[in-house]
Amino acid sequence: MTAILGMQFHRKYRTIGRSLVMNSSAMAKANLSKPRDPVKAAVLDERQRISRELHDRVLQLLSTARLRVERCAGQLSDGSDELKAELQSVEANLDRAVTEIRNLLSENQLDEQLQAGSLERRLRDELEIFSARAGFKVDFQCAIGAHNLPMPIERELYFTLREGVLNAIRHSRATEMRLALTQGRNACEARLSDNGVGFVVSAAESSSHYGLKGMRERIRKIGGELTIQSAPGKGTDIHISVPLS
Repeated sequence: MTAILGMQFHRKYRTIGRSLVMNSSAMAKANLSKPRDPVKAAVLDERQRISRELHDRVLQLLSTARLRVERCAGQLSDGSDELKAELQSVEANLDRAVTEIRNLLSENQLDEQLQAGSLERRLRDELEIFSARAGFKVDFQCAIGAHNLPMPIERELYFTLREGVLNAIRHSRATEMRLALTQGRNACEARLSDNGVGFVVSAAESSSHYGLKGMRERIRKIGGELTIQSAPGKGTDIHISVPLS
């Protein structure tokens, strides 16, 4: 049974990785017929190379290592609870490593697809997909017009909010989620809230599960500020403010 589960894990991530690389490669081929800036073309080619390396080498090695650890855990005799717990911790770390690589491949693909003025459409489309799969109600309001934001701000807002939504899906057990984007004369703001189980912010920021550090770094990169309010049983509220002047 352990071997079967391990092979299912291996096939799952092998398929996901191959799909992301193939989709990204297909987009690159489709773009060959269009005039390309040499610098952008070089960047795209390098991204494709890194994606292939991550899939063909690193992802496969991690999946194999995870399978072998799982087999070792299944062969331990009774009375080895401490060692079993340690191996389970190793399995969990390998799972997280595979997930991080999968996210990097996915982000690489999404980054190539991003276009100026597409922030509202992309967020709305993804929220509809996520809410249908996870079964929560979503209220999305966007008062930012198309092409009103510089592309670097659009990009970092998109990936930050996407990560916030995914965190809520993975951890919050929320039934309702609200995302509102507004734009004033000197700044744009985003507020993402849910009615989930909440968490201790200081503890979560030191955990790789939540990715809050990466979210803060993205917003800081565009001169903005991200604040988080949450507590066990109180839901979560994420506020982002980015200056436009």
